[in-house]
Amino acid sequence: MKRIIISSLGIFLLFGLVFSCKKNDINGDSKNLVGGSYITLDSTINSFLDISNPTANVSIKVKNTVGEAVTSVTVYAATGDALDTTKWVKIKTVPYSDGVVLGVTTAELTAAFGATPLAAGNIYTLQNEITTASGRKFSVHNTPSTYNSFPAYNMALTWSATAVCAFVQADAIGDYKVVSDKNWQDFSTGDIITVSAGPDANSISFLAYPSPAYAAPGTRQPWIVKVNPATDVATMTDQYIGDYDGGPAARATATGLVFSCTGLISLKVNVNYGGTIYANQVLVLQKL
Repeated sequence: MKRIIISSLGIFLLFGLVFSCKKNDINGDSKNLVGGSYITLDSTINSFLDISNPTANVSIKVKNTVGEAVTSVTVYAATGDALDTTKWVKIKTVPYSDGVVLGVTTAELTAAFGATPLAAGNIYTLQNEITTASGRKFSVHNTPSTYNSFPAYNMALTWSATAVCAFVQADAIGDYKVVSDKNWQDFSTGDIITVSAGPDANSISFLAYPSPAYAAPGTRQPWIVKVNPATDVATMTDQYIGDYDGGPAARATATGLVFSCTGLISLKVNVNYGGTIYANQVLVLQKL
């Protein structure tokens, strides 16, 4: 049985074909095929960018040039379509060595986007363009997507920064309007939920079940949501959240994001209602 995974040599030749040949040159003659090159990902050091801190950074570690030797890596911010090179803005060029760390700060990404402010919750695409010893350049622009996306090659050409802001409990508390409760439907859009400080500095609490709009709402228990102060990732461990009069006790877990700087809470809630699990119930709140 033939090997399904294309050899690295085959990739280099195809890179060269994409990069070097004119349409009328593609005749299958091996002398028209020139080797390409790429670098691989060693590890993602940090993918969350605190946009409230100009010196905060996202970074990756790259290694293992495959193909022709690489002399430098130029990092770009994709300010439009990730594959539209006309919308790429150069951030920096870094001399390449095996194991070099590529990092982008909040200040650098802000400068790349110019008048468009960075916003918590957005994911920004970064593109690497490598320059080889012979002066040729390779990026996703001239690397077939079937290779760049294939996990076996582990190419370090595209990475990302998820914009977050340092969690500040005092900024997070207050009245919020319901933006979405489309799954569970206890609340209507525009209903108000009051968010209070949690039991510690990195948590919040609020009453959200049952909705007070219903007659005889039963027992209500505060939801305790913990927030990672560096990444804004929110979690709610399994807890009793309340019950309607005569109804079964409800328990819930949740994951999501809490952005104190923009007043946005977005959770996916798994509700255990009398032993039946209602998974991924979306609850989105926006501070007034």
